[in-house]
Amino acid sequence: MIDRIGIRRSFSKLGLAVALAVVAPGCGSSGPEMARVSGTVTYQGQPLESGSVSFISTDPERANAVGTIGPDGSYELQTREPNDGAELGEYKIAISDIDPEAMNSALPGEPVPLTSKLPQKYQDPSTSGLTRTVERGRNTFDFDLQ
Repeated sequence: MIDRIGIRRSFSKLGLAVALAVVAPGCGSSGPEMARVSGTVTYQGQPLESGSVSFISTDPERANAVGTIGPDGSYELQTREPNDGAELGEYKIAISDIDPEAMNSALPGEPVPLTSKLPQKYQDPSTSGLTRTVERGRNTFDFDLQ
């Protein structure tokens, strides 16, 4: 005589094992390891009130990250999602005090006033002289520009 209950239990256990094997790889985070990055930007001792901080990767395989500067000079980086931080590794930094919202809200063909009080060198990662290494955990990088 066939033990139908035993067969059902075996198929149930097999089904559960298959389901776990399929679902398990999707659990946890995938992709490169990320870390939170935040800080403040000041120019001549005063907080920048708008602009952006760009972390440009020194490794072409790693994504860049950017943060919008708030009225108090603070920023938080994002790579793919708001405040997700940056991938671990070395970066060159570019800082601009041009309000990204003003640039985004300009109508097509309308000139955008691009006035900056920062020296031009800070707006280019190859001339800014600013570099940082993002490591595991929370990273706080303050920039005091002169």
